[in-house]
Amino acid sequence: MTSEGIAALGDVPRRTAHQEVLDRLRRAILGGTLAPGTPLILSDLSKQLGVSRTPIREAIRDLAAEGLVDFDSYRSSIVHTPTLDEAQEIYELRLILEPIAVRRAVANITDEELARARTLHERMLETTELGAWVELNRDFHQTLTDPARSPRLLSIITSLRNAAAIQVALSLRARASQLGQANEDHGRILDAYARRDADAAVDFTQQHLRSTLAVIEAYEQGDAEAAEQPSGAS
Repeated sequence: MTSEGIAALGDVPRRTAHQEVLDRLRRAILGGTLAPGTPLILSDLSKQLGVSRTPIREAIRDLAAEGLVDFDSYRSSIVHTPTLDEAQEIYELRLILEPIAVRRAVANITDEELARARTLHERMLETTELGAWVELNRDFHQTLTDPARSPRLLSIITSLRNAAAIQVALSLRARASQLGQANEDHGRILDAYARRDADAAVDFTQQHLRSTLAVIEAYEQGDAEAAEQPSGAS
């Protein structure tokens, strides 16, 4: 990890060190500042972020639980390197489980929850920072599935969605124009929820997931032209 890459993370207010470090590192990973395979060296991070090693260790453990960081046999931490097999497994499971959650959520969602989803969508339309967009994307979809009120189902989906975050970031870096298409997809999904049209919400969500996987597959297989075809990100 270069000093320039770490420096881009900026200084961290001590008052909320753990959460700030977690947010900064997550966005650096999802935004590509900390590339896959990058070692996370505590002494370097401590110096550049201006905090002790303790909140950094805690943040790295949280990121490992999200699937963004791996530990090697010596317990050193490195940024996770996603694979095509991993992406295909994640999205196969999401395509099975998320339609169940979406159908239940459409029936239960409140006006307040819809308003929160709209606010997240508006923030995604405004941001140009990749790591921030990927986090908002995750929060957006969680806000739309939480009304399913099914704790076990949602726990599994949340785990899959966390693991997919780095894949989403990869697909966005593979095709820059994908961000705008993804925002349009989100608008269609929101409209379906607002109409309480479960069939349309499920259909748009499935299209959204499949298109993201298609870009990841094209990128991993070295097909740059296919990666440039219209697609969303989720």
